[in-house]
Amino acid sequence: MNEPLPLFSSDKHDVSSNLSKDEVMKEISYLVKTGETENKIKAVKLFKDEYNYLPSEFSIKFIEEVSDDPNPVIREILFSLNKNVNHITAPESLSNAKIVEKYTGSLETVLKKVADIASLFDLSHVTAQALKQNYLKDTSGSHSDNNDFIYSDFVNERAKILSDKPLFPQISLKVSPIEALSEVIRILPDRSSKTKKTRLLLSNQNIENKLDEIILTDREISFNIAGYELLYTLERMMRDLINQRIILPNENNLPVKIPTDVLESMKKRKETEEKSPISEGIYELVEYCDFTDLKKILEKGRNHESFSDIFSIEEMKTVYSKLGELDPIRKKIAHSRPLTRKEFERLRLYATDILGRMKK
Repeated sequence: MNEPLPLFSSDKHDVSSNLSKDEVMKEISYLVKTGETENKIKAVKLFKDEYNYLPSEFSIKFIEEVSDDPNPVIREILFSLNKNVNHITAPESLSNAKIVEKYTGSLETVLKKVADIASLFDLSHVTAQALKQNYLKDTSGSHSDNNDFIYSDFVNERAKILSDKPLFPQISLKVSPIEALSEVIRILPDRSSKTKKTRLLLSNQNIENKLDEIILTDREISFNIAGYELLYTLERMMRDLINQRIILPNENNLPVKIPTDVLESMKKRKETEEKSPISEGIYELVEYCDFTDLKKILEKGRNHESFSDIFSIEEMKTVYSKLGELDPIRKKIAHSRPLTRKEFERLRLYATDILGRMKK
């Protein structure tokens, strides 16, 4: 790889007195291609100094490459450029298109996983009911030839969706019908144990109790894991869009765009975390929004107009209404209270609806 061209020594330079346009573009491109944050910052600073001398096509391509970078220094420079550069495409426009594209794919992937786990949960109930009926018919305590057929679908589906290891071996099986049924199948007596009457009696009693737990339980702890991933993706997308279209363009006048109580809460959370002796890293203000805050920001004034290329006014109203309704589910996930099948389905339907509106 060629060595990078020497960086300029001062903060502001006239490209004609140092390097040619081609040399500057080569230097910027090299720094970005290294993938190192420090070099990308150098590239953005260099671009800021020299953008007036550079071709628009190069400028647009460069901004598109770095516009999604989370580094606060890079984002601050891009924001300052957006206010002063008129001859190139505004960086947030490119970023927003990329944000929607990126999160659309992510949401589709997570929604597929959510649908699979919901189906597996339903199958665990159906299988448990069939196994219980089979055991009630067979009072001899022996292993019925029909059992393999009854639970084979569940075993196969579980193998496709989940790993071989239990998700939560340390947690009561009452909160995981999927894992409880896996345990039942594991302890089902085989034909070689027919003579071990005591073991069989204990096994049958345990099996029937566990099957009853599965059938009567509408909660599933694995809903929380998939639900967290889904909410995380949805929340990250909304934060990124709000940051690009509401916060960064109005950084010097945020009270106009963000409700006072939300803005103060965000600032307080940020300040408290940064003062903590065990917390590391500096995050942007938008990272201190919760689901309720996002909804309030979207509702304020004419903020919905900032997303008119993605959502119509009615669609935006639907989006922030659904975000508000999902907040109790988000809190249950955050505090490790197992979701019910109904809550999990609502989360799936709402996220699917938001995704569908984005893809129009």
